Amino acid sequence: MDLTRPPQVQAWITLDRVQSLMSRRIQGRMADFELTRPQYSVLRLLLEQGPLTAQAISAQMGVTPANLTGPIDRLEAAGLLQRQRDDQDRRCVYLSLTQEGRARAEQVVPDLRQLVQQLFRALNPQELDALNHALGRLDQALNAEASEPQQVMS
Repeated sequence: MDLTRPPQVQAWITLDRVQSLMSRRIQGRMADFELTRPQYSVLRLLLEQGPLTAQAISAQMGVTPANLTGPIDRLEAAGLLQRQRDDQDRRCVYLSLTQEGRARAEQVVPDLRQLVQQLFRALNPQELDALNHALGRLDQALNAEASEPQQVMS
């Protein structure tokens, strides 16, 4: 049996390992701010874009709205975000940062961005551009495949 790894398998193994190492460092820093990854992502998106629906946030994060219910409830309970019904469509609920939420986001977002920049310091600008380009193409291809209708076997 040939145990030589095809380049695609080696790339997947390396991506998985790098992602795991980076995630541990990043999640450790988020824990310093008493946030989970989903909570951080919600705060970051609200800071960058202003009030959004849970549906809009979940689409940008690549998760279902149901996956955000717990993190959003905990952020609301902590006084970091608030829910506001749309005056025109009462079924639509927007999430927005409270003053305390904005202050926390303005502290944690730059801190985490600085950490991420440090984690990528081993790459020069050209390598980073090439990595971003390659991963962007892979992301697009995988998203396109995921949105294709599944064939039913008869």
